[in-house]
Formats: sequence, structure tokens, C-alpha cells
Amino acid sequence: MTSGQATSDHETSEHAASTIDISPPAEDFVQAALRSPATAVAVALLLRLVFLYLAHDSGGNLFPVGQEAGNVAWSFALGHGFSSPLIGMQGPTAWVAPVYPLLLALGFKLLSMNPYHVVIFGQVLNSIFSALTCWPIYLLAKKLFGSGIALASCWTWVLLPTAILFPLEWIWDQSLSALLLTALLCATLYLPVAPSCPEALERGIRAARHSHKGLIWAAYGIGWAFALLTNPTVGLLLPVFLGWLAWQRHKGGAPWKGPIAIAVLTCVLGIVPWTARNYADFGHFVPIKSNFGLEFWLGNNPDVKIIWTWWRSPASDAAETAELHRLGEIGYMQEKQRQAVAFVKAHPGTFLDSSFDRFVDTWTALWDQHADPWVTALHAGAAYTSFCSIFSLLALLGLLLARRGDALQTFPLSAAMLLFPATYYITHSAMRYRHPIDPVMTMLAVYAAACAYARVAGKTEVKVKIDKTSPAMAAESRQQRRARSRRTATTD
Repeated sequence: MTSGQATSDHETSEHAASTIDISPPAEDFVQAALRSPATAVAVALLLRLVFLYLAHDSGGNLFPVGQEAGNVAWSFALGHGFSSPLIGMQGPTAWVAPVYPLLLALGFKLLSMNPYHVVIFGQVLNSIFSALTCWPIYLLAKKLFGSGIALASCWTWVLLPTAILFPLEWIWDQSLSALLLTALLCATLYLPVAPSCPEALERGIRAARHSHKGLIWAAYGIGWAFALLTNPTVGLLLPVFLGWLAWQRHKGGAPWKGPIAIAVLTCVLGIVPWTARNYADFGHFVPIKSNFGLEFWLGNNPDVKIIWTWWRSPASDAAETAELHRLGEIGYMQEKQRQAVAFVKAHPGTFLDSSFDRFVDTWTALWDQHADPWVTALHAGAAYTSFCSIFSLLALLGLLLARRGDALQTFPLSAAMLLFPATYYITHSAMRYRHPIDPVMTMLAVYAAACAYARVAGKTEVKVKIDKTSPAMAAESRQQRRARSRRTATTD
């Protein structure tokens, strides 16, 4: 070997060593992990479990609530069937939707009927549902606004106070409902995939749709059935979403009657067993739940001052409990609905005033701050109201900005945010009732904040990383091209 060759080999080895030294694999791994929604899911779950530990370690002030669902779960686990939602009330019930109590009943079976352990089971289950919601938030925001907004949205959900509070405070379906509604909204927007879109995920969806299109739409219908059996209020959005899908497919020249029929049929078939059970037990047609009449009356009776009369519920009022036992569940609910309708007809002004109060409470927590036991225990009423109000305003601003880009493409978001809470305006309100649309509001609030930051930074355009292939941004680009052509024509 010559000295020149030795020198060359030495320089080559030094160059290789320097190349190895410069590479930062650990840093790349951390950055990639932070950009992954899976990391957000893991951190969200860990954070909620830490707060769960702190809540149980703090003493008796931070106690979870979930009477009816827990009572039904206890009865079912004992082998008495889906029954007994209130203490002292026996017999079959449709007071609550079946999915969440059945999950709690599984907890009772697994944990040897220990109520304290099942409370923890419910809180952990809710925390898992809440953490998993990061994933459809990411996919939904990426579809409409790009990966930057998507990542910021799912990390905002990780830290959102109500997304941490509600899974621990309420042994109820609100966290599962938020996950299901966000997933259904995401599926709705991904189903009518634009043929020209280059996204790998959407290519996969198109391929699956062409090879197994019947199964895709059947799964969509089953998803709706599962969501309805968890929280029937989401049913307000089902015809809206199906109508939007039909229009999108019709506009794109794709067949829509068959796919929509498959989705509707599988959804109905998913609900029919529960409805048949209700008819067999009560002799009345009760699609999912029976308690609307009571909830309507609790918000509309002579004793209502602002929101509702919680103390008149059979769970608290002995006279109402006696009437429930006398009439039976279905008869009692029908009577309460009759009384509520009569009150509304006789006092329409009072009904409108109370509905407006509930509307304000839904978006500001103005009155809910006094009723929420954990907010009261934490002495956080003013901060809670301020946060909820600002969050709602940001989400509304984000919705307006998104609609300006493409009102048709973002129509499902508008429907979810504006239509879903309508039931609670006429019955009674609480922030946890609105929680199923909080993921959508989180995404819209982040989008509004990003647009505001771009404007404050003095940029001529909103330089957030919005997906240029999305229909919303394609529409915005068309508007910009038309504006430029008009300016050019005027100059000429």
C-alpha cells in the first residue's frame, strides 16, 4: 500500500466518522414521536391517570357521579337484567341507553362486584376513551386543514381542562360519546374521497371502497347504531350527515342510493334488537330510551327559575318516586311529557326565557359552574366560566373561518356544533351534555387561533399548514384565482 493510498483511506475513515457523529438519531426519534398522534394518545391517557390518582388521594370532595348507569350495571351484573335505575325501583328499564351500563356491568363482573373498584374502572375506561379521541381529531383536522393544525388540535385535546375533568367526574357516557361522534364525523368526511386527492390514506380508502364498498357502508351504519345506543342525541345528526354524503356523491357522479340504503339498513338492524326488547318488556314502542318526558318536564314546569328543577326528579323527590311506582316507567314518562307540553303551551314566554338561559349555559357554563361538584370543590367557578366562554367564542370563530373557505365541505362541522346541543336547550343544560362536540370545537378553536396568529404576525395570507389538496382550500384557491382575474381585467 502506498502512502497516498494510506492517506486516502485515513481521510475516508475520518469523513465516515464525522458523518456518523453529525447524525442525530435520538433527536429525530423525539421529533417524530412528538409529531405522531399516537404519542398524544399516550400522553393524554397518562395525564388523566395522574389526575385520577390525585383525585382519589385528595379525600372525599372529588367524588364521581353516575347513579342511574351504575345502578343498572349493578342489577345487570347480579343477573336481574337491565333494570332498577333508581334505588327502590324494580323491574326492566329503558331509562338509560344500554351501551355504557353494560360496560360498567362488565367491570362489576371482572372486579367481584366491588363498587369502589368499579368506580375506578369507569374512570379509567373514560380516560381511555378520552385519550383515543386524539386520533380522530388528528385525522379530521388533517383532512380539512392539514397536518400542522391536526397536530396542534390533538395536543390541545390532551391538555383541555374539560377533557380531563369529565372522564373522572362523571361515570357516564360523555367521553365515549365524544369519541364516537368524532369518529363518525371523520368517517363522514373521508367517505366521499375526491378522485384527484394524492393522500396515501385516502388512496387506501378509495381502494377499500371499490373492493369492499358494501362492507365500508355497512360498517358506517353499524357505527351509527353503536353511537345511538350509547347516546341517542347524536341521532339528530344522522339524517344530516347522510344527506350531505348523498349530495357529495351525486355531485361527483357516483352512485349514492345503494350506499346510503346500506348504511341506513345496517343502522336500523343494529338498533332493532334493543327496540324489540323494549317492546317486549313495556308493550310500547321505545326505540332506545324512555326518559325524554321526564327530562323535558324537569326543565319546563312551574318551579323552574333558570335552568331546571333537579330536586323534582324521582331520584330526589319522594312524591315523584311514589308517582313513578304508581304509573310505571312508561306511564310516568308519558304523563311528565304531557304536563311539560301543557306548561309550554300555557307559558310560551317562560319557555323561551328558560331555553335562552340554557342556551347561554351550554356555551358559557354561567350557571353550570355552581352545579358542578368538582368545579365547586376546586373553587374554580370564575375560571371555569371564563375558559368555557373563550373556548366557545374561538370555536365559533374557527367555524366561520372554515365556512368561508368552503361552506359545503365544512357543513358537517356546522351541523355538529349547532344542531347537537339543541335538545338540551329545551330540556336542561350542562357542560358535560355538550362534551361530545368538544373535539370538533377544539379543532376549530385551534384553527381560529392559528389564523389570528398569522394575522397578528403581519402575513398577507394565513400561513398555517393547511392541506392544499383539501376541497376547502381548493375552493379558496379558486376564489383567489377569480379575484386575480378580475383585478387583471380591470387593469387591462
